[in-house]
Amino acid sequence: MKAWIVRKYGKPKEMILNQTAIPKLEVGQEDRADTLVKIEAAGLNFADEIAIAGNYQDRIEPPFIPGNELAGTVVETIKGSKFSPGDRVAGQIRNGAFAQYCAVPSDRLMAIGDLPAPIAAALPVSYTTAHIALFVKGNLKRGDTILIHAAAGGLGFAATQLAKTVGARIIATAGDEDKRRVAKENGADHVIDYRQSDWPEQVRAFAPDGVDIILDPVGGETSEQSLRLLAWEGRLLVCGFAGGKIQALKANYMLVKSASVHGVYWSFDRAPEAIRTIQQKLVEQCSRGEIRPLIRDLYPMEDLVAAMESLRSRRTVGKVIIATSGPHQRQG
Repeated sequence: MKAWIVRKYGKPKEMILNQTAIPKLEVGQEDRADTLVKIEAAGLNFADEIAIAGNYQDRIEPPFIPGNELAGTVVETIKGSKFSPGDRVAGQIRNGAFAQYCAVPSDRLMAIGDLPAPIAAALPVSYTTAHIALFVKGNLKRGDTILIHAAAGGLGFAATQLAKTVGARIIATAGDEDKRRVAKENGADHVIDYRQSDWPEQVRAFAPDGVDIILDPVGGETSEQSLRLLAWEGRLLVCGFAGGKIQALKANYMLVKSASVHGVYWSFDRAPEAIRTIQQKLVEQCSRGEIRPLIRDLYPMEDLVAAMESLRSRRTVGKVIIATSGPHQRQG
């Protein structure tokens, strides 16, 4: 099979696309990978580049195949698997998604039925993270006002849709005109250009009493300014540092508003039943049309490095997907 391989920690351009053996399913294998999936689509995340550089908190020693979000078809199983050949599945894994096949513990997979693989591949990470942020950490409810940063990105797009399903009032930030249009069409009630220096004042004009929840995957100065926009007992949800800088938050802003800051990080291994329940619910919501990932940037497997560069430079909209098998072409 073809696979992208990290032979030493470094930059994405230092990876190699090479032929390697299709993973074998072995009874008693340490990670109990009981299901072989032919990958049709893999989701791209900021964490992938961090892992390739050797800086991710769950450090994987080279050589390894990166990628932690996949969708495809089961082609082989062994005793203990919850699936059968022909079943269509998606899931979040530790690594191995940027390849044509992957051996996966069936516990980590969700049945996706007839959902297209690129759509299903967007659910295990971005939508799961958004759900946990909004409903587990943020306790979002009908009538709450939420500020969603980077609302045209994979996580922000997912969070906007999920917030809309419960009747929240949504303020979104995005960059260029196209991204702001996407955020508006996705359900945001008010959209702000974060590149304008007065964006905090625009938020205050729309929510004079402050916002109940802020979802922040950007970090840096964005987080520092956001903290001041919280309402009484507001919640700042820290989901990442896409802006490239880890924020230094002042505790006095939390104190005077009885506000709180929550780190949004989840691990399947720490809460498998809860994660499975959330992910299967997301599949059902997607099947019913209540949520739907935006896949405008679909890259062939050979263009993974270019896709990473586009994601890093914020040229992408919605979720970035790598098509690993079948006919595909660059979209958007």
